[in-house]
Amino acid sequence: MFGRILVPIDGSPASLKAAKIASDFLRKGCAVSVTLLHVALNPQEYALQLEGFYTRPDLPRFREELMEKVQEIAQQTLDQALVSFDSSMKVETEIEYGPPAETICDVAHSGNYGLIIIGNRGLNKLQRLFLGSISSKVTSLAKCPVLVIK
Repeated sequence: MFGRILVPIDGSPASLKAAKIASDFLRKGCAVSVTLLHVALNPQEYALQLEGFYTRPDLPRFREELMEKVQEIAQQTLDQALVSFDSSMKVETEIEYGPPAETICDVAHSGNYGLIIIGNRGLNKLQRLFLGSISSKVTSLAKCPVLVIK
C-alpha cells in the first residue's frame, strides 16, 4: 500500500489518465488518499517584470486580476481531474506556484507521499530539448516512487 498518492495535473490527457489510475488505486485499497496538484508559474513574478514597462496607476489591480485568473484556470484544471473520483473517496486538491518539477517533488517530500503518479505529456524531441520533460525531472528528483503514465 502507498498511503498517500500525489497526482500532478496540468490538464493534458496523460495527467487526466493519471488521475483515473489514482482513483483505481483508491478503489482497490492500494492508497488511503490522493492529492491532485496543479503547479502554476507565479503570476506575481511576471507582474513585477512588467513594472518597468507598465506605468499605469492600476498596476496593483492588474496584479490582483492576473492572480485571480491564474487561480480560476488552475481550479478548472483540477476540476477536470476530480470527475475521476467518487464522492466517497478521500481526494484533495492543491495549487502551488513555482518551477513544476521541483515544486512537485517538494510537495511530495514535505507531505510524505508514498507515490507520485504523473502524466507524460508526450513532447516531441524539439520541445523536450527546449522545455525539458517535467516527468523526467520528477523521476530524477523525487525521493518516493514515481509512476509515469503515457
